Amino acid sequence: MIRLLVLASPYSSFRQNHCFSLIELLTVTAMIAILVSILLPALQNFSRQTRCIRCVGNLSQQGKAVSLYSAAIPQHVSGTLPEKQAADCPDFSAGSKFHASGSPFRLIREKDRIIVINQYVRCVHDLRQGGEMTEAVILNGSGKNLLAKSQSTIVGIIEKNKYHSYCSSEAPVKKYTLKMENGNPVLLFDCILADAQGKPLDHLKMRHRVEYTPWGEALHRVTLTASRKIDGLGMIQIGTLYPARRMDTLAVLPSRMDMPGPYKHICRWFRLDGQSTLPFYSRWIPNSMLVFQRGADGFQYARGDRLDAWDDIGGKLPGYGMGYFNYRKDLDAYEMRFSPVDSLRNGQYLQGEKSFEFSLAFPFVKKTIVPLASCSANLLQNSRGFADRWPKEADYARWQAAGINLMRIHNDGDSFGNGIFWRAAAYPPYPPDEMKKMNQSLQLARRYQIDVVPYFSLHEYHPDADGFRENARKWGWIAEKGDDIIPTRFRDSIFGYLMCLQSGWLEKRKASIDQVLSRHGFSGVYYDWCLAIECFNHRHGSHHWDYRKLIGLLEWTLKRIGPAGHLYLHLTNSPNIAAENMASLVLTDETVPNIIQPGMFSPHVHFLNICPRQVCLMIPAKSPEKELLRYAMCALLDHAAVSSGHEVFTRFYREYAEIIKRCGQYRRHTAPGEGRCRTSDPQNVGMSAYWDDSEAMLVFANLREQPATVKYCFDPDTALPVTGEITVPPLKIRTLTIKLQPRRHTSKKPQ
Repeated sequence: MIRLLVLASPYSSFRQNHCFSLIELLTVTAMIAILVSILLPALQNFSRQTRCIRCVGNLSQQGKAVSLYSAAIPQHVSGTLPEKQAADCPDFSAGSKFHASGSPFRLIREKDRIIVINQYVRCVHDLRQGGEMTEAVILNGSGKNLLAKSQSTIVGIIEKNKYHSYCSSEAPVKKYTLKMENGNPVLLFDCILADAQGKPLDHLKMRHRVEYTPWGEALHRVTLTASRKIDGLGMIQIGTLYPARRMDTLAVLPSRMDMPGPYKHICRWFRLDGQSTLPFYSRWIPNSMLVFQRGADGFQYARGDRLDAWDDIGGKLPGYGMGYFNYRKDLDAYEMRFSPVDSLRNGQYLQGEKSFEFSLAFPFVKKTIVPLASCSANLLQNSRGFADRWPKEADYARWQAAGINLMRIHNDGDSFGNGIFWRAAAYPPYPPDEMKKMNQSLQLARRYQIDVVPYFSLHEYHPDADGFRENARKWGWIAEKGDDIIPTRFRDSIFGYLMCLQSGWLEKRKASIDQVLSRHGFSGVYYDWCLAIECFNHRHGSHHWDYRKLIGLLEWTLKRIGPAGHLYLHLTNSPNIAAENMASLVLTDETVPNIIQPGMFSPHVHFLNICPRQVCLMIPAKSPEKELLRYAMCALLDHAAVSSGHEVFTRFYREYAEIIKRCGQYRRHTAPGEGRCRTSDPQNVGMSAYWDDSEAMLVFANLREQPATVKYCFDPDTALPVTGEITVPPLKIRTLTIKLQPRRHTSKKPQ
């Protein structure tokens, strides 16, 4: 027998002359081969996983590099679709449907700069300037910084009858934390308030928390903590901003104390011209200010729901705060202030801890012009009378041919005096025979690929609805201290009583919405009274408004209706960037025009390229056809549709379907009255323009009943001005496509 000699360690229990047999050796070899055959695939798989991990890491680094580069220079990033493909804008003629989607922010640390960015917005916070925001850029807007100077919270101490100001942006942060909470970036800064020479304000600390949400909001909480009583307080400014001079429009939602009437909800609009006039000043802090460059970009500042926190300053008297917006020549920019106190009177002080909450909303401006949603109007044809108000198959066929894909059931008032209408928060809305007609109509709409949404008022509660008697006064809106709940009236009846979303009404409204959507084939919701209201009902808080609750309700709605559901919002007199970022369609302008002419609508019609827009039909539906055509043409110049299913409008949108489709090929749009395009007869021949870097489509609307020949001028910000002459047929739209010549920037001044 062959034997193999094996040497062993002297510490082995084997003797040095111990030998293995050949059979034993073959057995061991076979076992090793089996183990290798088992382990080799695992080792190969591990090698593949290692390569994959290395590859994913490389791709991640490349992606971050591209993100940083695109954030800095978005127009130069390769790999994007050509603009003419209109990737963000579906084919209108095929019945395009627009749905909003959130865009979570991500966090990037770059030395002393904290960059917060998503696909629409880039914000920068600077640790050397108290962690305050120094840049805010809307990537698909102008691409320029919205701010001329860093944001700042300022405390003024009275010295020699003037303010000695201490600012959060004048000193580096003491400590900071960056983290993610529920998928949202959260920034925490411990700040020093210092004067221009760097001297800090003794005995006062500031903590600043900022959270960025997927719908374009930055939620701020500024907490001031005084370790001992600070006397001589004259002024506090919370989150003061310095908007760039190119902003051309300001919208202010005033405090109730500043309203022209006790139950009014008025948005004040101001045209900005970059001069040292004072557009807005008030002793009462407004609830919101929105500043923007029409058709480009902007932002909105809104106070948090606890308005009483802004009133709770030691020794302060009512009306001794300040809302302020003005041009500053030294900065060549504007200044926007929200000041809980601003007064040189004695006796004011800061003691203990004070927290102030506010939000900044940034628009989700799309890469290409959003589609025009023609005629999405009331499904019910009330002009035919009650018996024939539900649409017939011929109506659906006509609407489909006009490109209509969305209608609403809007029946909140007793239009026919028979008591049959949809009472707010009541279910079922109709008697059994009317419910049967409604469900049959929904089936017919689906056959013609038209989505239908029901009407819901977010603040009205009808007395016939369940729970009204027990809860109305607990949940109701109180406009002034000592007042009672307030009804909204329709002829001899009422729509409902106004409720506050800070109360149990919020859950009641959610339950009633869910009840309707669960039982019928609706494709989303239409929300009226979609605005925040200021309330003094002590049963659900002291002085407050329900802005954050409103935004929360819209977020809940998007989850409830799903990504294919429509969020159709009525926002007349209540511009709201965060709400529009979520909307499928916005309805606005419920004001009767004095005269039908180009530029007659408010700046909220041609606003920002966030979502499709409509205007209410505010002239009688029985007006002459020529007047209805003029109304539609003026709306089209503002890139808006008229909310009406009238035959005149359906014919109009069929006739100009190709023009409407072409709008989505461009990135920018300007409307009458904005200064970029004009004709020699602006009251009768209106002009708007769609353009990108190389091409423009000029749109002319002749409101006269005879042909009109006019001279025109178009002056884009990215190309040389274009002038010419054109003849437009009577009561018609005409377009002209032109090539643009880029502006040449030279260092030398022309001779």
